[in-house]
Amino acid sequence: MKKLKITFVALMACALAANAQNAVLLHSHNDYERTAPFWEAYSERFDSVEADVYCIDGKLFVSHDKKDVAPERTFEALYLEPVLKVFGLNGGRAWAGSEQTIQLLIDIKETTEPTLGTLVRLLEAHPDVFDPAVNPYAVRVVMTGNVPSPADFDRYPDFIFFDGNLDAEYTQGQLQRIALFSAPFYKYTLWRGRGRGSKAGWEKVMEAVERAHAQGKPIRFWGAPENETVYHVFYSLGIDYMNSDRPAECALFYKSHPELVSE
Repeated sequence: MKKLKITFVALMACALAANAQNAVLLHSHNDYERTAPFWEAYSERFDSVEADVYCIDGKLFVSHDKKDVAPERTFEALYLEPVLKVFGLNGGRAWAGSEQTIQLLIDIKETTEPTLGTLVRLLEAHPDVFDPAVNPYAVRVVMTGNVPSPADFDRYPDFIFFDGNLDAEYTQGQLQRIALFSAPFYKYTLWRGRGRGSKAGWEKVMEAVERAHAQGKPIRFWGAPENETVYHVFYSLGIDYMNSDRPAECALFYKSHPELVSE
């Protein structure tokens, strides 16, 4: 046990030294399950929000499971209209006078098409809000889930970015369309936020972080535990996104540790 403790401390120390300048980005996982979708994360100045979408009869609906789709819970009502409202109020920015931008991570739950084509048509009507070539403070739109093959990335407008797979090989052109890498935490370690975890598990996590960073991209782990220990450890390991199901609690922690949060 003493040897394991020393190993764990050594791993954390090495990671902290290597990532001393890392700043955490806050991601609202399954944001649509909040009491006030978009607004709760936005009020806490989260960097990223996630919405699962289904395309039904030419409209996008937000839900984790198709059986739970509700007529009033459209992508337009829960995300598009609120985003347009804040950009209108804040002079073309997510927050008035701030250079902080916001990301929409949109999870395609069924086939790529017609879902992605429908989304593109909605967003193309607002280039001043969603196209960084028009507005440097534009929302970054990132597709995850059933994304197109990398060979088909260029079929979509340049303002559409994609979630990367660490096991995939991308050309330089395709890599430019990757906004971040996401991976299931349990693929690398079974640590659940208590105790020390195994040396082999932490080494796998650190290898994944290094693989993403070597390609110039941030990394997000989903399916990870969440508590104050996790917040500290993820910072120490250089994990860029804190994948949070508890935005208020997460934000409160980082408000108490402003040195850990991206500005």
